[in-house]
Amino acid sequence: MPRKIKAFLDTNVLLDVFCQESRLSSEASATIIQAISSGYIEGEMSTQSFLDAIYIICRGKITPLLSRKMLQLMSYINIGTIDSFNLREAISADKGDFEDDALYACAYDGGCDVIITNDQDFIKKYKGEEQPIRFFTPEEFVAKLTGQTSGQ
Repeated sequence: MPRKIKAFLDTNVLLDVFCQESRLSSEASATIIQAISSGYIEGEMSTQSFLDAIYIICRGKITPLLSRKMLQLMSYINIGTIDSFNLREAISADKGDFEDDALYACAYDGGCDVIITNDQDFIKKYKGEEQPIRFFTPEEFVAKLTGQTSGQ
């Protein structure tokens, strides 16, 4: 049996899911979360993404509803940590955005096949180089999952 795709979700995918009314990629991101919760693909995020999302959504004061949603998400998604090895890798990469470089190192360390993000700058920094991890926007990844042609 083939191994499941392991997808690393950038912070903005989490924001898509929890701030649906104001996010353009919310439908595609929700489809990805559903694929993870059903076991179709394996998902991973960093602890930093959880912290950043909570800060952005409610300035660090987690609400009971958000707390329940985050705990539910944590029941089926792997949470990777950005450790000292990842920080060293990010410093060495020096692609202009230290946080993105640290997230990339965390995804690589976690054995992820793809990174799903809405951050075009993150994608552009790594696109065109021979990288072990491919990048997709949520819409591109959903198209890949459903067998539609994708721009990548």
